[in-house]
Amino acid sequence: MLPCRMSCGAYHDGCHKDCESWRDFQARQNEERAAKKDYMRYHNARCAEIARQLRALQAKRRAW
Repeated sequence: MLPCRMSCGAYHDGCHKDCESWRDFQARQNEERAAKKDYMRYHNARCAEIARQLRALQAKRRAW
């Protein structure tokens, strides 16, 4: 479902393909997705680093 379908008075089938506001909407969505990916990539790396550090601090059991 296109988000502009109900709010745009000039809507007709296929108009989103050459609509300037639709291109702007898509560009904003792409930027938002890229920002979310960067955020997740950064925090996944930080969490993995902290988990490695915590495992390194744990007392090692001797293998008998």
